[in-house]
Amino acid sequence: MSRAGLRQKAKLVLMTQPYSIATVLTQAPPFCSLFNPLPAPRSIVTMTNNTHQSSNTHLEAVFNQKKILRSSIRKALKGMDPSSRSQEDNAIQNIILEAPWFRSSQRLCAYISCSSLREVDTSKVLSEILQNPAKDGHTQTGKRLYVPRVEDQNSYMRMLNITHMDDLISNSMNILEPAPVDGDGNEREDVMQATDPVDLLLLPGMFSFLVS
Repeated sequence: MSRAGLRQKAKLVLMTQPYSIATVLTQAPPFCSLFNPLPAPRSIVTMTNNTHQSSNTHLEAVFNQKKILRSSIRKALKGMDPSSRSQEDNAIQNIILEAPWFRSSQRLCAYISCSSLREVDTSKVLSEILQNPAKDGHTQTGKRLYVPRVEDQNSYMRMLNITHMDDLISNSMNILEPAPVDGDGNEREDVMQATDPVDLLLLPGMFSFLVS
């Protein structure tokens, strides 16, 4: 049969007989592809007034959701048995103290917990960092600690270095914070003026069970 005849026959078969142009994947993709996926195709986003309005609506929904979440968690913490909360606080602090990222850290920023705000207690962590002060004021554990001090009514905050728990005083809100100067009258080092970067920040947070 000539080539023209073959083409004509193939055309007839394709037009009259069922055929597959793709098959279902019968096996899972290679495991390595889960870690090295193919790049996703680029998409084009057109910004319009509707897009901007949708974005604002989404942000407002997120803020409202966070407000509800904060309220519900605060209520749960308020109703929590004090002894149970103390046990939870201690367990959390033990996790931090035993973590390799804490042990290897050299310069830390940490908050000073406030019981009235029902924040996770940090006293054990702070004491561990500040234990056994060396002659030069640094700790034998090799860690340098900065804690927050609120400077004005606008909640402008600085992170100042302390070497002892006695460096802390109560402010007008009855929250412990460092005095601006040490016992010798010298200004405390501000983390923003420190020559070395901070390794670790311990901050109070509020999360759902989905960690969101």
